[in-house]
Amino acid sequence: MEYPNPKIKYYKIRTLNEKLSVSFDFLRENWKALLKFSFYLILPICLFQSFALNSSMKYFYSMGYNTGAGNVGVDMYTLILNYVLYMLFILLGTSVLNAMAYSLMIEYERRDSRLMTITLQDFKSPMIKNTIKLLLAYFLYVGIIILVSFLLFLLLYAFSSLAMRALFVILVIAIIAGFVFIMIPVNLFMPIYLFENISFSGALRKSFKYGISNWGGTFVIVLVFGLLANIISGVTMMPWYIVLIFGQLFSLSEQGAEVTVSIWYQFISYLLGIIQSYGMYASYILSAVGIAFHYFHLREKNEGIAVDANIQNFDRL
Repeated sequence: MEYPNPKIKYYKIRTLNEKLSVSFDFLRENWKALLKFSFYLILPICLFQSFALNSSMKYFYSMGYNTGAGNVGVDMYTLILNYVLYMLFILLGTSVLNAMAYSLMIEYERRDSRLMTITLQDFKSPMIKNTIKLLLAYFLYVGIIILVSFLLFLLLYAFSSLAMRALFVILVIAIIAGFVFIMIPVNLFMPIYLFENISFSGALRKSFKYGISNWGGTFVIVLVFGLLANIISGVTMMPWYIVLIFGQLFSLSEQGAEVTVSIWYQFISYLLGIIQSYGMYASYILSAVGIAFHYFHLREKNEGIAVDANIQNFDRL
């Protein structure tokens, strides 16, 4: 099969503009495969995630109405349960999505036919393995966030007096700044962990090595692709959000309350929730590809992968 454009080389030192350009070139060439497999793998998760999302919002808004009736505790437990389920679906969906994107990128580099004729069976085994690896990584992220939140709670308790509030604010700002500083290099963990034959701890150490030495460049890449992903996600979220807001406004009247509990309103909310969830995951593909090409740049800069490969190929001539 002939291709109009040469195969994209991963390991190459690139400027910021070149990293943006090659990321979009890769997405333009392989968007059919990326969207097709994301539809197959992510849509089933979105079906359950939409249900958990709408249930969470339903109980969140009903808490205010039931305050006087003394049923807040029941609503609170149900809200927490649905929100926990929603977050678990997000962890699973994000792991599957990133594992799919990076597994396809690995296959693109390995196969002469690129991704034009690839099937799910061709990369099913490595994708399942990568999904499990990323799930463990995301649980680590959640643990870090819980630890930081716990530290902030302890600080709030320890410096609750008026005289200590200024020191408390300074410490909170320092913790948040430190957390942001640490989490920027952590964005490199996923491509390092999946593209290299490396241990969990080794990938984490390498992500800090590359990320801290090029913190500013990594921050710009994360910011740019994060903003683009948020724009795409926001567009798909807007219809669901508008229906949710209007539903809550209508529920303040008796006639509107009948509308919000109708089967049609529930069905439309559920359907738009599926679209919102899938749009959120589809936007993550953009971030995954952009961060991957930044990783390729950093690895080539530090290890000279392409140079070594060229030398080996020259010896075979």
